[in-house]
Amino acid sequence: MPEIVYLQIIAFLGGFVQGLTGFGVMLLALPLMAFFIDIKTAIPLIVLFGLVINVILIFQLSGNFAVKRWLPLLIASFPGIPLGISIHKAVSPRPLEILVGIVLIITSANAWFRFRPKKALGKIWASAAGFAAGCLAGSIGASGPPVVIYTSLQPWTKSEIKATLVAFFMINGAGVLAFYFFHGFFTAQIIQLFSWCAAPLVLGVLAGSLLYGRINDENYRSAVMWILCVLGILMLLKG
Repeated sequence: MPEIVYLQIIAFLGGFVQGLTGFGVMLLALPLMAFFIDIKTAIPLIVLFGLVINVILIFQLSGNFAVKRWLPLLIASFPGIPLGISIHKAVSPRPLEILVGIVLIITSANAWFRFRPKKALGKIWASAAGFAAGCLAGSIGASGPPVVIYTSLQPWTKSEIKATLVAFFMINGAGVLAFYFFHGFFTAQIIQLFSWCAAPLVLGVLAGSLLYGRINDENYRSAVMWILCVLGILMLLKG
């Protein structure tokens, strides 16, 4: 059963990254799990991971959830989903994954050049990021990159950034979870894999959250950018 051990390690890493930054479990775990299990099994499994992680993080970040920060992103994502589905039907996912990987790596250059807008990004940028997230959700099943880039460029504290990401992914993930449930995507195999991975997943979240509590805002931003770079490389390799 070596595959189970590998899946548990991946679950721990995904939980750790999202516990630290508020994002990353789908982008990190999906390309790694695809080496060991079918992609149609991996996606619903990671959706379950995301729900567990975000429930834990909601308690950690209580008091930092400002509706005005995450609601525009969420609303703008809805019209992007059908467009993303149309793109998925017309275009191979590989070029899109390569494009997302390139964008993530370019954005992560902020870790070295320290580029940041002098003032908060306006509503038009929130709408653009949300719409792009919806497009990616419909086309390749990964809504995170535009939202992560948008929040990382805001002059917010680490708690405000992480809370915005958690709120967006929690509601977005709940919708995906409901869709998968009503369409019978959660098989006995997926539930069994989840039961094996749940403990390392939770341990990863707690470890990431512990490190999150010990770093300052600037180090948090640097961690986000480095993880974006790694995720961008993984996305390029997947594409």
